[in-house]
Amino acid sequence: MKRISDVNDLIDCINEYGILPFWSDDGFSAWQMSDVNFNALWSVREQAVNTRKIAYGKFLNKKATFVSLDIFPYLVSLRRDGYDFDSLVDEGRAPRRESEIMAAVDGPTPSYNLGKTLAMKGFDGAVTSLQNKTYLCINFKKSAMGTALLCKPEDIFGRDFVRSKYGFSPQDCAAEILHMAKGLKELDEKTVGKALLPTV
Repeated sequence: MKRISDVNDLIDCINEYGILPFWSDDGFSAWQMSDVNFNALWSVREQAVNTRKIAYGKFLNKKATFVSLDIFPYLVSLRRDGYDFDSLVDEGRAPRRESEIMAAVDGPTPSYNLGKTLAMKGFDGAVTSLQNKTYLCINFKKSAMGTALLCKPEDIFGRDFVRSKYGFSPQDCAAEILHMAKGLKELDEKTVGKALLPTV
């Protein structure tokens, strides 16, 4: 198993495994592979995410997970089932809390500040749901505290790239992800099954 001591090691691991939890009770995670202490790994995580060479958010089991850019467009197409968020709103399928959050995220938005501004019950759960559906991802503000920024993936990686696999069926996307994501082989069957289902 590869070991992580700096940002390049972490990016290499993400690209090798395709899907890599940051931390997990089950053991398979960036933390399990780390040769640095947990605080140092937090800093390495922020550096890796801010390179925009990988995607990061609560994409798996409602926990922070890295996804390689080879896999991310397939995950987007699978999870969204071809629906842009505006389409969900137009069809009346977007939960109210999630609609309010998406309307407020205009460029990278500090999560903590947005939560205070909206003063919304269930804010954290709605943000997690939006990440799981791939409508939001995480970047970091460069500071000693490493402020988490809520971002639309299209604003980070470009609309054409993020939506490049919209023509694929959920079944085809799931098959591609299963084929490419070596990291899924390290996870239990239930987690893998949930990872390969649409969330919209």
